[in-house]
Amino acid sequence: MKPIGTRPIRTTRLLLRKPEHDDAAALVDIRSLPMTMAEARKAVASMVAESAKPFCFHWVITMEGQTVGRLKCWEVDPYNGYVQLGYDVGPEYRGQGIMTEAVGAVIRYMLTEAEANRVYCSVRENNHASRRVCEKNGMKHEGVLRQHYARQDGGYDDVHIYGIIRSDLAEGE
Repeated sequence: MKPIGTRPIRTTRLLLRKPEHDDAAALVDIRSLPMTMAEARKAVASMVAESAKPFCFHWVITMEGQTVGRLKCWEVDPYNGYVQLGYDVGPEYRGQGIMTEAVGAVIRYMLTEAEANRVYCSVRENNHASRRVCEKNGMKHEGVLRQHYARQDGGYDDVHIYGIIRSDLAEGE
């Protein structure tokens, strides 16, 4: 996998770009960072510092100049060539295909430009919208991890694993 880090990605409607210090207020406003403004500033400062690293892939999603969400590759494993995607979009922007478009662009970026071999997502059982984002982007359902994510109420959720590998992307084009 190439150590190219976060580069801007343009799609038909979106610009995905590196986080900036000024993003804290917008990310709190859209509830992407559900925390106080002081906590959000600290979290965004950490994102900005981390984004200088060659194996950091973290984007703020904007549409028509408005911040609408964010997307991050975490669990980046350059040796084995895989990354896990995590993402969120503000509630007022859901149901518009924004995340499907952003995830598709990042999958292509990671598999072609960064030359990762595999991109995957771990999605809670009841998060049907996120599961659909994965499916629309050609990710295959690979299995279920039973009681994998803890809930705030003390219970556990099953997690569905979706993945796509570089050769899957080539087949779909």
